[in-house]
Amino acid sequence: MNELTAKQVQEAHEQLEQGAATLLGKMLFEFSRLDVNLGLCVVWTDSGRRLDKLTEQVADFSFHKKLDFLSQYVEDNLPKGSKRHTAYTEWITRAHDSRLKRNQLVHGRWGVDSTDGYVINVIGLPTSPEQRAIRYSLSDLESILMELVQLQARLHEVRERWPL
Repeated sequence: MNELTAKQVQEAHEQLEQGAATLLGKMLFEFSRLDVNLGLCVVWTDSGRRLDKLTEQVADFSFHKKLDFLSQYVEDNLPKGSKRHTAYTEWITRAHDSRLKRNQLVHGRWGVDSTDGYVINVIGLPTSPEQRAIRYSLSDLESILMELVQLQARLHEVRERWPL
């Protein structure tokens, strides 16, 4: 059994950290694109009749608040059980899941376990009994990134097919 040298361990650590940092950075880019496009979806509701008012109002909305606005709009204006109601509702559910995941990734602190090939996201203060650690492989992070890309594409598709 060959033991890794200190240099090899350090190189593996740096490589894993670099890969994770790249994927996390790409996630931030994708999430910011998604945030802008969700905002555009919201301000163009009612075919843009309230564009000026909503642009000003939505400018300070968090992603969560934009999703809540869209969800309420869908509930109030689209027939329940219709394909468009279902499409928007399913998208909103997926977007909420990605929002929660993004919050964990951004607000946690990171470590690297290069011996097992994982990066570790620790959420919560070290003094908190609720602190938890989530281990991610690079392929796990890649999957999260791909979900953001797919959400972006799906929002475009839903808006094209069923404009609000």
